[in-house]
Amino acid sequence: MGNLHIISKEHFLKRIGDLCLRSGLTGLPKDDADQHILLKSAVIMIGAADAFSEQEINEKLKAWCQATQSKGIDHGTLRRRLVDTGYLVRNKNGSAYRVCPNGLSKFEFEAAIDQINLPESVASARDEIERRKRMYLEKSRRA
Repeated sequence: MGNLHIISKEHFLKRIGDLCLRSGLTGLPKDDADQHILLKSAVIMIGAADAFSEQEINEKLKAWCQATQSKGIDHGTLRRRLVDTGYLVRNKNGSAYRVCPNGLSKFEFEAAIDQINLPESVASARDEIERRKRMYLEKSRRA
């Protein structure tokens, strides 16, 4: 598989906040690392179990779309991309899916990333952005 690039929890949290809240993301990012960070975030929302039905996967991916405020990424496209990149493995008849936490990528994620509460992390990033905006506005009013 070549050289693995390790993505730390800190980097993951920063990028997921930036991607969801600052970049104006309207689809999957072109940058390979950013794309895998988004895909990994979807896997975190799905969770770990032996198998999921397509309906269960769709509901979890709809929750991901809402939590990340994604624009231009629907749950069906996301599910297909997760299968294409090996984060989800579908059985032969398509009735069940299994999660593969690192997919088939050159990226490896720190184990602590699997414990992230994605909606809370995005909300925290949103709060931090708002806090910085308020500080900037207060500072510019004083100037």
